[in-house]
Amino acid sequence: MTKNDTDGEELTETRLSDVQFVGPATAAVIEDASFDAGGILRRTVSYEMLREAGVNPGVAGRLRREHSLSWSFGGSGDDLTDRSNQIRGLQDEERAWIAASSGDWEAISASTDGSGDAQVEEAAWRERSSPEPVTDVPGIDDEAASELAEAGIISIRSMVIADPERVAESLRFDEEQVVRWQDAARELL
Repeated sequence: MTKNDTDGEELTETRLSDVQFVGPATAAVIEDASFDAGGILRRTVSYEMLREAGVNPGVAGRLRREHSLSWSFGGSGDDLTDRSNQIRGLQDEERAWIAASSGDWEAISASTDGSGDAQVEEAAWRERSSPEPVTDVPGIDDEAASELAEAGIISIRSMVIADPERVAESLRFDEEQVVRWQDAARELL
């Protein structure tokens, strides 16, 4: 069955059963909502709209991730600011960047070195975004770094969040040494 959207384009009507992660309970909720299944696929539905309609938070989250839905269509930008504050492990600059992303970021110059050259800009971004290696932590040499990498500890940040007891046990390091490395890594952040 087909219908026309607001621009007069012909669309195939989407059944709720065609949308991944929409089971019978969620379908019943969406049937009473101000949007339809096609809105999810066209991304005209946000996570916030799903929640306001009564969709279970876990299902709404899965739908948001699977269909790349926005958190909200509110213009204030507060939603991303709130979300960035809830995400653990972000530095202040990363939180500010996420919060700023909700604005009219395409209209703002993305230039970081003033050149406007896309390749230069990306190279500068990659340089700033690369993790600081665990070998920057005093006392961690290349040999220790190689062993830590086996446990997935390859950056200062991963050293900070590691569980010293598990690292010591699994890699046969002295736990006190791992704690000292972790403290030194914290100081570097």
